[in-house]
Amino acid sequence: MHIKPMYGEGLMSSTVVFRPAQPADAYALAELSIMAGDGLYEFLLEEMAPKEMLAGLIARTMKQETGGFSWRHCFVADDKGVVGMINAYPAAWLREEEQDILPQDKVQILDPIDQAQDWESFLVNGVAVRPPYRRQGIGKRLMEWAIEQATAAGFVKISANVWEDNIAGRGLLVDQGFSLQTRIQVAEHIGLSHVGGSLLMVRPKLTFG
Repeated sequence: MHIKPMYGEGLMSSTVVFRPAQPADAYALAELSIMAGDGLYEFLLEEMAPKEMLAGLIARTMKQETGGFSWRHCFVADDKGVVGMINAYPAAWLREEEQDILPQDKVQILDPIDQAQDWESFLVNGVAVRPPYRRQGIGKRLMEWAIEQATAAGFVKISANVWEDNIAGRGLLVDQGFSLQTRIQVAEHIGLSHVGGSLLMVRPKLTFG
């Protein structure tokens, strides 16, 4: 899953600023991507890097100039350091991702999620906010940026994947106007802590309010 729940909204700190990500943010983006993945990256990459080195491995990818997972496709909340981030890009770009270096048995387990993507949508690949900054409306503002990017690029809908047992994450998406498009069965695996599969959620109307 790539949506880390933000648990409602409160008063946003006046010191939080929103800005496009920069290459220097790569490690923080990686930490937050792991948080958003909710066990996904640990499952996929445990044979390539121990947990304590996982952020460094992912940061190398996020520091690159190309690809959907690049810092170029991220927007952050900053309070003397990155406290929240969202990564979003055209869903069709997933078809170009190189997966040969990943354990193929695990890729096959997650393949139903990829196959069910709405390829004509703009995809929220990950969004997360550090715990002390949750319930301040940061997640909503990050989502608004993704919708702005989708609209500017000519997309008419935006999508996101969430584990079915992630009730809070599903609630965040519903609050932002997303609804269920596809329920996806994912085979159980000892390395995955989720049950019930994954949900593809889509917001077809890219306007606020």
